[in-house]
Amino acid sequence: MNALHNGFSQRDWLALSFMPGIGPSRLASLWTYLSAWSENQEGADLFDPIPNTVSGAQSVDYQVLRALGWSERTARAALLYLQHGKLPYDVEDNFILTERWLEEPDQHVVFRDDPNYPTLLQNISVPPTCLFVKGSKQAWANPCLGVVGARNASGYGKKIAESFSQQLAEAGYSICSGGAKGIDSFAHQGALKAQKATVAVMGTGLLNLYPKQNIALFERITATEGALISEYPLTTAPRPQLFPPRNRIISGMSHGVLVVEASEKSGSLISARYALEENREVFAIPGRIGDPQANGSNQLIRQGANLVLGIDDIMAELPRSLRQPALENTITDKGELPSNLSNSASDVLEMLSTERVAFDFDALIRKTGLGASALSQTLMELELSGMVVNAQGQYQYAP
Repeated sequence: MNALHNGFSQRDWLALSFMPGIGPSRLASLWTYLSAWSENQEGADLFDPIPNTVSGAQSVDYQVLRALGWSERTARAALLYLQHGKLPYDVEDNFILTERWLEEPDQHVVFRDDPNYPTLLQNISVPPTCLFVKGSKQAWANPCLGVVGARNASGYGKKIAESFSQQLAEAGYSICSGGAKGIDSFAHQGALKAQKATVAVMGTGLLNLYPKQNIALFERITATEGALISEYPLTTAPRPQLFPPRNRIISGMSHGVLVVEASEKSGSLISARYALEENREVFAIPGRIGDPQANGSNQLIRQGANLVLGIDDIMAELPRSLRQPALENTITDKGELPSNLSNSASDVLEMLSTERVAFDFDALIRKTGLGASALSQTLMELELSGMVVNAQGQYQYAP
């Protein structure tokens, strides 16, 4: 647990996540602060004073944590650990349990600076600082599409969820859903029917899987190169307030979200709202007029969601490079790149062809490490070569 992540060790981050009162939002705020600090103070000691912050603030002190929105009690408990290594007994118990859990080859914790962290998830407003993963860390290697809907789904809705998910999985997409009963379950089953990986985002810790009736489904997911993921510590029990936030992960790691069937108060609409906020596509299956289970999805269509009658309607709205991922081969060998490109253009092209998502100019600067002038020349070279397109300031691989 000694590997460093954004200045803190894995143990440090886990210790903070285990403490009462420190949830995903507070961890994310600390990660963002440390990222900004490290960019301005490269090579400085973690507890050196930082310029350009609140007057008198240290890198991580009480005032900083309070300014980040941490409560008084939470800030003092965090500093007691960070400065003196003191933890409550129950937190130590969580460490022992987590260490043993991580000894299994198919159980992992993936931090935001890990290459296996879902790329799109980095760009949402509150990215999980880390994800606990049971199964394959490659389950989301293909472009992800979220499929969500009502728990008390109709037979028609279940059939549509399974059929569409199977077709999308066969076309090369990873199906992402919430592991709940109803539409979620049949979305996962559709991907499994295609013998493809699917990702279940849990609203509990991975040692308290919920609902219990889906345990067999969860075992099939992990046995088929899929994954169960959660931002919550392993022993976190089911609580109603924990499920809505996990919807931002479903939409955040997906290029689009398909709502199959939803009432006006369905939690699936939370996923759709997150998708809109994060500039993802929202798709909806139309339902029968007067059917309460279709009121939510029909309302989404009225508000501008893409009406879907088949998977072609979904792929038509995705970026060109994502429309047929099963037919496209990722470039992994520089020998396959055009021989007339400069070294920087070859490197950027390889990165874009591997990631298969669009990046704006600022994101490319962070991703490539190139300066603004050098990146501008490199992108111009790639656009002229026909290997990269610029769509409204978003650059993507599209030969």
